Amino acid sequence: MLNISEESLRLIMEIRKRGELSSGVHSELSRLYGNRYSEALRTVMEWGVIKIRFIPSLRVMWIVRGTRKDHLTIPLIYCSCEDFYLNVVVRRNVDMCHHLLAQAIAEALGRFKSVEMPDELLIRFLREWLSP
Repeated sequence: MLNISEESLRLIMEIRKRGELSSGVHSELSRLYGNRYSEALRTVMEWGVIKIRFIPSLRVMWIVRGTRKDHLTIPLIYCSCEDFYLNVVVRRNVDMCHHLLAQAIAEALGRFKSVEMPDELLIRFLREWLSP
């Protein structure tokens, strides 16, 4: 897991526990992430988060709609976007890009699309998402 702040984890857990985004949590996330939070919330409200479950292994992958293209995310660990690489990994300006934040909020609220795929497509899926 990345170095996600305890405050961020607490807020995500609070969303999960309540099943809603309270005004207090909304304010705190807005303060912590600014425009990244606004983008994440917009993505969640527009059902831009997709959970892909591979059958029968039950492996899970997440896709989050981005501004210019969609991104593969691994919750609280990885995102294929440029902001993640530059500002989370290299510069360490922030602990999550808006795609990771959107995935965490969507999962906590249960507000995502679900798709099932056979395990035979997993390798093709990963090649497609991880190729330059």
